[in-house]
Amino acid sequence: MQQQSKQLRFISFITMIVVTVVLVTIGFKANDILTQTDAASQVNTTKVSILTSDVIVDQSWGSLAYKGQLKIEEQFPLTVKLYSEIATEKLMQSTVEESITRGSEIIIGHGREFSEVFTSMAPKHPDVHFVTLHGDAKHSNQTVYTFDQGQIEYFAALSASLKTESNKVALLDAFEAREKNPEFEKGIKHYNPNAEFYYKVVNSRDDGKKAIQLMNELISEGVDVVYTKGNAYNREVINIAKSHNVYVIGYLDDQSYMGKDHVLTSVVNDVPQAYVSIMKDFFSAEGIPSGKVMLNESDGVYKLAPFGPMYTEEEKEMIQSEINRFHRGDFPF
Repeated sequence: MQQQSKQLRFISFITMIVVTVVLVTIGFKANDILTQTDAASQVNTTKVSILTSDVIVDQSWGSLAYKGQLKIEEQFPLTVKLYSEIATEKLMQSTVEESITRGSEIIIGHGREFSEVFTSMAPKHPDVHFVTLHGDAKHSNQTVYTFDQGQIEYFAALSASLKTESNKVALLDAFEAREKNPEFEKGIKHYNPNAEFYYKVVNSRDDGKKAIQLMNELISEGVDVVYTKGNAYNREVINIAKSHNVYVIGYLDDQSYMGKDHVLTSVVNDVPQAYVSIMKDFFSAEGIPSGKVMLNESDGVYKLAPFGPMYTEEEKEMIQSEINRFHRGDFPF
C-alpha cells in the first residue's frame, strides 16, 4: 500500500513537470507570435511626423496639431510623431533630419512658418513628401493645404451688423491680413452701410497683454462688437467684453462656453480635419498632389458656430436665408 502511494506521488510529480513544460512552451510560442504580429504591424504602418512651433496647451495653435494627430491615428494605419516648440530654422532643419532618419514618409508643418525650410530641404529628400498648413510650395514633393473661410466671415459680419447699437464694429486680428482677407469688412459695409469699421493687429496668436490693450482702445472708441481672431488670447478678450458688456465673435472653436451672453457666434476652423484631408489624399490612388490644395466647407474645415441667446428665431432664419442664397449662387461677394 505504501509502495503504491509512492508510485502515485511520483506519477503526479512527473505529470506536473510535463504540464509546466507544455504551458511554458505555449507561452513562449504565443509571445513570439504576438511579437511578430506587432513587428509586422509596425512595418506596414506609414510613419508621419508633425512639427509645430507652438506649445501643446489648451486653446493654443499647437493643440490643434495634437488633435490632428489623434484624428488621423484613429482613421489611418499610421505611426505619428509630434514635435512641439520647433520655432527656429536650425531646430526645424534638425527635426526634419531626425524625422527622415526614423523613416517618416510624410512630414507636416503646422503653419506657414515651415514653408521656407521645407522648400530648401525637399529637393534633397525626393522620397519624402513635405506638407504645410498654409504657406508656399515650390517642389513636386511639397504641398500646401489651406482654406479660405472668407464666405463664413461674410456672414459673421451679418451677425455682427444685427447686434451693434453704436454702429462701430472691429476686427482684432492676430496678424496683418486686411487686404488678403477682406470679407468680414465687406460684409459689415454691405449689411450695415452706416457702420464704422475698426481694424487692430496683435502680431501674435497668444499675446494676451497686447490683445487686452487693443481691446480697451476699441471699447474706448465706442466699438460694441469685436471679431477676435486669436488663439490663446481670445479668453482675455472675451473676459474684457464681459466686463464692459460688449459682444464678440469667437474664432477657431465654438467659444460660447467662455461667455454665452456675450459671444454672438464663432468662426470655427476645424484645423484637425485638414489633417484627415491630407491623409485621404496620401492613401488615394493619385496620392498627394503637388502645389496648393484649397479646402472648402465641404471638407468640414470651417463653419459658423450656433448663435447665442441674444438672437431671435427670425434673426437666425434671416442669416441662414442669406447663406442659402449664397450657396445657390444668387449673389457673389
